[in-house]
Amino acid sequence: KFNVSNSNVLLSRRDSMAVIHSDLSYSSAVNNNTLYLLILPFSIKEQGIDRVLENKDKHSVRKLSDFLRSRKQFHGATCMQQQESHEMKDSGNFMLDQSWCRFVKKMWSVHIRNTGPVKNLALQKSLRLDSDSETGTTDALVQTCSIVQGPFVIRKDVFQKIGGLIEGFGKLSLLEFFLRSKGELKIAKLGSCAWTPKIKRTDRGNLKGSKEVPEYANFANKHKVLRIVTENSIEWTACVANWKMCPEKPYVEPRGLPGVAAPICCSTVLWKMLSDFVRGLNKLGLEYRIVDGTLLGAVRSKAIIPWTYDVDIALPSSVFKNASTYTALEKVLENQYYIGMSFMDMPRGHILVPPYIDVNTAPYFDGPEDLEGKALFSSDLEEAVKGMLPVSQYWRQRGYVDFYEAGQALMEGSSIVTINNKQFVTVKDVDKMLSTNYGKNYRQPALKGEWSGLSDHNGP
Repeated sequence: KFNVSNSNVLLSRRDSMAVIHSDLSYSSAVNNNTLYLLILPFSIKEQGIDRVLENKDKHSVRKLSDFLRSRKQFHGATCMQQQESHEMKDSGNFMLDQSWCRFVKKMWSVHIRNTGPVKNLALQKSLRLDSDSETGTTDALVQTCSIVQGPFVIRKDVFQKIGGLIEGFGKLSLLEFFLRSKGELKIAKLGSCAWTPKIKRTDRGNLKGSKEVPEYANFANKHKVLRIVTENSIEWTACVANWKMCPEKPYVEPRGLPGVAAPICCSTVLWKMLSDFVRGLNKLGLEYRIVDGTLLGAVRSKAIIPWTYDVDIALPSSVFKNASTYTALEKVLENQYYIGMSFMDMPRGHILVPPYIDVNTAPYFDGPEDLEGKALFSSDLEEAVKGMLPVSQYWRQRGYVDFYEAGQALMEGSSIVTINNKQFVTVKDVDKMLSTNYGKNYRQPALKGEWSGLSDHNGP
């Protein structure tokens, strides 16, 4: 268990608070007089807390520090992710807001719930959001959590005992920190304050701008975690490719168990990448043609070939050679992708988000207090995840989009093909391209029967 410091150094001292960002940079120095640390989920270029925080957030940080000074039983404190418009009442266990509160690691799965015990605590009126000029006490709702989402204030000695933040985990840095705490932290979420959107933003920390995406493999292998279950999504630290789970047929999004709890196929990740990049190109008004292995899957099965590594998209020469094309694509796709150059000097798009599915997971838990989520496990699922750990750090395993230069002849004319019940633009003479690249028997799958893993060969 964590012992709470009983130091009585006044919080009005300038050096009693330090600010640490997810890239391990400091907005103010940590020294022997520092009692509390403000942990922010984003990297920072400018130095100084005055440039980082808006006045409302400075106000909230002071309230959290005052709260910790008066409530020794808590290791840390945070504000709500959004201010509730309705009047909240005391409840034994409910969501104070739509942000994390409690978690458990069960085998290879992490379960995070927004629910947690909420109590009325008598606080100084100066800790109320809008009552700084008042004196005396008033009741306020406080939720006791073991994990939080976004900024939080924590006692320095507790933070250091856990080991602080560690490099190499990107957006998973805070989750990785909380997993090392083993659920033993007591963090107060105050219903009397809320963070502004600016301070809630998250990024990849010291990995921001890097074409490498090691964070999910690092996280999976350090903590032996494959699946992260939250209230509204299920993420996986790796995708899967085998004949049992990933047949070559059009993808249908799962709507219930066991599908929503199962590993996500690598072909589903490639499908997201294809859909996103084509959406981005259309939004920018740029022509494209899907070609090669992606076209082969469209013709053969109207699906993504489940053992292939990549998506193949051809662009007109003027678009292909224009560096601003890829910068614009990154921006329109909200920085979920990084586009760099491959070893063959071809533009290549890498996904920065994990395999995931948006789903309400509450029905798979036995009420708001449950963390175990027994419905999310089965003998079939145990069989499906065998061999997924350790997660490979090899960049090809995450899939990618290759962009090719299309000459004038290739761009003359076009036709339409269907993948996963969605239409895409391709070359005019499909048979000529596929028979040239894969032979006349291109409709015959390269891998038959029992197969596992990704292959460089997606043709006969």
